[in-house]
Amino acid sequence: MIESVDRHFPDDVAVFVYAEGFVPEIPSPRVIPVDLLEACPDLVAFKERHRDNLRARGRERRGRRPFIRVKWHKNGSRLPRIKLKWIDWGIGYRWDAIRFSHKCFAIFDAATRSGAEVLCWLDADVLVFEDIPRAFLEGLVPDDCLLGFLKRPGCSECGLVAYNLRHPAIHEFLATFRTLYTRDSLFREREYHDSWLFDVVRRRFEKRRHRTHDIAAGLGTRAGHVFINSPLGRYMDHMKGGRWAAGSSSLDDLIVARPEPYWELLNGRP
Repeated sequence: MIESVDRHFPDDVAVFVYAEGFVPEIPSPRVIPVDLLEACPDLVAFKERHRDNLRARGRERRGRRPFIRVKWHKNGSRLPRIKLKWIDWGIGYRWDAIRFSHKCFAIFDAATRSGAEVLCWLDADVLVFEDIPRAFLEGLVPDDCLLGFLKRPGCSECGLVAYNLRHPAIHEFLATFRTLYTRDSLFREREYHDSWLFDVVRRRFEKRRHRTHDIAAGLGTRAGHVFINSPLGRYMDHMKGGRWAAGSSSLDDLIVARPEPYWELLNGRP
């Protein structure tokens, strides 16, 4: 991920890499390593408070509830398949607050450390395969919008989020987000992972009429893997949910035509 971002992002974009307990290999001077735990004492305190809290780690079963999964067909021409299953409420990644707190605190720190006008978070399982024009990056969040993200009906896809640090309400947004951890109020929410909590705060600010930007322009309502079907798929692949082991996302994840060479090679075309 680090190498591909360094290779394909515009040369004047700084890259902050947050690591825990090791120093990553740095391919160029514009890549800046940050020790996450040293930079974020509130994260360390949060983890210490909940060191023995099974609920904060997604290990406390609090009953069984139905869960509806919708799978859209690749060509989008047929009705989706809807599957109902029962899950142990409180067990699994949706309630693993400790795991996803690292990501959130990295964002909180970078927003003050970077000195940027726009801050883009990228998950570590993102591969950039094509040079990204600066104009594309600038278009991820319009000037009058608080942030740019990938909207989905259940919860947003946060493999990439663009924070408009020029917006007069963005630091209040991030402070509100941070308070969920520093005051432990995230445990009042239905789920505790970063995407769910991001949406909790986002909706609060949207109700106050702060505009946000859906990078996918509505595709999240019918694309299970909205990241690669959005305009981001022109330049990047997000190998989430174990796709990294396969080396890429699957062509079955696509519901839009992707003529880029990266996707053509996956399709077996020269």
